[in-house]
Amino acid sequence: MHDLAIEAIAARRDFTLGEVAVAFRDGQVEFSGPRSGPDAGELTGTVEALREHVRFDDQGRYRPLSGARTLPGNWHVSLPETLAEAAIEAVYPQALLHQQQGEEGTLRVTTLDEVVVRQRGRYRIAAELDAEGRERARDALCGRCVRTPVWAEQAASDEEIPCPEPCSVMIALCREAALWQRETPQPSSPYPEVAFADFPTPGNEVREAYLARMPAGVTRG
Repeated sequence: MHDLAIEAIAARRDFTLGEVAVAFRDGQVEFSGPRSGPDAGELTGTVEALREHVRFDDQGRYRPLSGARTLPGNWHVSLPETLAEAAIEAVYPQALLHQQQGEEGTLRVTTLDEVVVRQRGRYRIAAELDAEGRERARDALCGRCVRTPVWAEQAASDEEIPCPEPCSVMIALCREAALWQRETPQPSSPYPEVAFADFPTPGNEVREAYLARMPAGVTRG
């Protein structure tokens, strides 16, 4: 049985949302992150401690994209049941709201085309990225996120988190990709030390995934 997360919380049913497992036990709700070892570390039992913990990945890099599949691993936290929704909000902001709006048919969706044309300043160039480049950007970035890009006409199931609008990280990627469209940079091996959204730097995992999707020999001057 698949519920919306908000319905599972109301029914006190265990569920998984993104990379987080949620279990109800004797008036408490336990949140567990991705397993990366046999022993899980216990976080201080507050929403604030959880919010602070998920700001950084296992390499200590700041996580600019809350839905990125880069949650630190091997942790759990136990909270009162009444804080279940607040805890979800701390990990995946607006996830419950967007699920509910998606179910009700009231989710306001904005496409990438609509977002890039309203950019100003250094991000205006994002609008120059062609259709193929925008698709590559979506594949390279959204494939690393737990949210389903309904703005790209992908359907989200009840247990998934719909993403109604391209995020600022996507716009930053489109800006760099528009520059790569003019002159394709040399690919590199991915390096986990490079910040997640540091797209200009060789070794950035999203950058290298994007370049790997570009047709061989494409260089525009």
